[in-house]
Amino acid sequence: MLPGRVLDVGALVDIAVAKTNHSRSIAALALYRGGGLCIPATALTLVYSIVPLATKVELFDLISSSAVQVDDLTAGKVPDIAEILDGSSDITAGHVILCARATQWPILTDRPGILRNLDPAILVDPLPEQN
Repeated sequence: MLPGRVLDVGALVDIAVAKTNHSRSIAALALYRGGGLCIPATALTLVYSIVPLATKVELFDLISSSAVQVDDLTAGKVPDIAEILDGSSDITAGHVILCARATQWPILTDRPGILRNLDPAILVDPLPEQN
């Protein structure tokens, strides 16, 4: 499989609050194998707004790594994301897909169906379902 991952909201929440070790393990393995991580700024913003303050240090440590790229939402990306969304209002999903297209890395996500509905050609690395 490809060396890096794009981290969607579910993966970031999993890393921040340690719901499971799955996302942390995948991220660590990608970095260990010389790959990288891409975090869309829209996903990071959403996660910062919902996780407890005490867990934000995990995210700060992650984004401080030199192998982690936080992809900003710029005006130049807006038309491409709007095209991906095609009427959907999930800007984060569009940004995540744009990052996956740019890096050609799978998206670590808990919502593979939603993302594949927007782009059936993207690669996803689904998180295990929680019971």
